[in-house]
Amino acid sequence: MSQPTNDARTTGAAAQADGALQLDGERDSITAYYRDWAASYDQDMLEEGYAGPFIIAGLAAMITDAGSSIQAIDVGCGTGLVGRLLHQRRPAVRILGVDLSEEMAEIAARDDSYVSSLGGVDLLEYAAAEDAPTFPLVLCCGTLTHGHVGVEGLDALLRITSAGGHLAVSVRHSHSVEHGYRDKVAALAAAGAVDVVSELINAPYLDNGGADYWLLRKAAG
Repeated sequence: MSQPTNDARTTGAAAQADGALQLDGERDSITAYYRDWAASYDQDMLEEGYAGPFIIAGLAAMITDAGSSIQAIDVGCGTGLVGRLLHQRRPAVRILGVDLSEEMAEIAARDDSYVSSLGGVDLLEYAAAEDAPTFPLVLCCGTLTHGHVGVEGLDALLRITSAGGHLAVSVRHSHSVEHGYRDKVAALAAAGAVDVVSELINAPYLDNGGADYWLLRKAAG
């Protein structure tokens, strides 16, 4: 779905944030875009009012205590904004970061918030592997959006969430509406596959649009 732009958003941080929504979902175009953007990503996104990482880290903190040392995976970790924020609040949580972009993951790896940060990781391929590990806490901010990963990404994230574990995820609101994420989550809950711990609809995300957020607890068995 193409997002409208205006003359005030054709340069700098705004253009980068808007341009990401115009990607075609193909691995090569995504990796090329973020390779060129990695160095200025944090500054650009924060200039654009990037609230997503703060909300995802806050949701994760809801279901962990100060001394919790559980394992977590930050899928689409980018430069590590979510991991840094969660580490500030829950320093004992052991976070693995994975991202499609080698350059973004390399920046995340410079921070001690992550036990490791790996680039070149495609969510759908990673989750589909027979030996894919599962984690009691899965984080995903900014990956389920236009031009990146579609609604199948939610199933993939739940596959790598341990039974009884939690998934904290953001979905760009316009993408969520277009692809029926809210109905999908409701269907999963009705089937007993998940419990909806928290749901935020069209909450703050970026200056160019809001996001839907869910904290889901996967069924124990």
